[in-house]
Amino acid sequence: MKRFDDFLEMRIKLFGAAVRVVDIFFFAVMLGLGLSMRIALYDIISGDYHYFLSVWMKECHEAGGIGYLGIEPGISERSTINYGCMYQYIIVILHYLGGLMSDKALLKSVSVVFDVLCAITVMRITYQVTDESEGKALLAFGAVMALPTVILNSAAWAQCDSIYTAFLLLSLLHLLKGNNNRIFIYLALAYSFKQQAIFMVPLLIILWLKGKVKARYILWLPSVLVITLVPALLAGRKLGELLSIYVKQVSTYTHLTMNYPSIYAVINEGLKEDYRKLLISAGTTAAVVVMGMIAYYVRERKFDMDREYIITLAIFTIEVCLFILPVMHERYGYFPEILAVVYGLTGYRRMVVCASMQIISFITYSRFLFGSTVTNLWPLTVGMFIIIMLLGYDLWQQMNVKEVRSA
Repeated sequence: MKRFDDFLEMRIKLFGAAVRVVDIFFFAVMLGLGLSMRIALYDIISGDYHYFLSVWMKECHEAGGIGYLGIEPGISERSTINYGCMYQYIIVILHYLGGLMSDKALLKSVSVVFDVLCAITVMRITYQVTDESEGKALLAFGAVMALPTVILNSAAWAQCDSIYTAFLLLSLLHLLKGNNNRIFIYLALAYSFKQQAIFMVPLLIILWLKGKVKARYILWLPSVLVITLVPALLAGRKLGELLSIYVKQVSTYTHLTMNYPSIYAVINEGLKEDYRKLLISAGTTAAVVVMGMIAYYVRERKFDMDREYIITLAIFTIEVCLFILPVMHERYGYFPEILAVVYGLTGYRRMVVCASMQIISFITYSRFLFGSTVTNLWPLTVGMFIIIMLLGYDLWQQMNVKEVRSA
């Protein structure tokens, strides 16, 4: 009998080892395929790379690398960069790696590295949300590596949305774990790369109102942001100028929508600029009002807020902001679209939302990158509105179920 027990225990151990080998093999295959798909698109030259990114790299080369940090953009013709200084640091580092590959390949490779970090972090978030399901966690990794918009964003577009999103995902991961310090440290790092990280703030405000986040840790935000400015300050830039970079970005465009399927897609594109500015102000105020109403409603409901609800709420609040706010670019939905992978793996019906978000964004990406057969945005706006309604209904259902359980 003892021999049989020993034999059975050995078989269980061998089966467990076999499962781990399969998991490692799946991870390696999805990583390899994901990288291969990206490398295949490296030769594509997007408009953003041609008119902006390549120019910034050229300016950095002409400035001798580190000297590029000390040139104030807009004042001197030697610098036209309008991104935060953290991305400028990356450009400077790439200047010194110029002999390894072309500027285009270097810039895209940085974004691809953060693609992988995004996929790994989504895997860790899924593990937390799905009661430590290793299978679903690995599926989440594979899905992010294969998402069309993620691949196009880095490998075709040469954009850097994966960088700030990676830090936002890390912030969310530690929110689920209850690590308040890291929530705001990673949020600050995300914001230092792109101001679109601010879309996560409504979620944090709601969680603070529900007692899930401690407000005192918000001091990490200014602390980390100031630290990120130190190299540029030492290079000779002024603090006021560095702090005003995002303010200048906001006022750069006056179009009601920048290819994002928001409510403004139904308005005539030929509207006079004065009217557009009025609508921009009104739309921004409306977004604040709607977020306030959502926050108040959630605060007043008494229910157990679990990790699944937090993921749903994160996607919902960001999508509502993007839908109501004017001057939104198609790429601004990058973070909730990646997060929708986690959401989709919590229930097969939710996969419809995840897939629909990808289809809509893929069409808007194609409109910019390749020229899409979809010439009007308003049908996509209808689709996005339906997605938001489905997310809102799901939130309401979750609150009702968790309210019953806590009674």
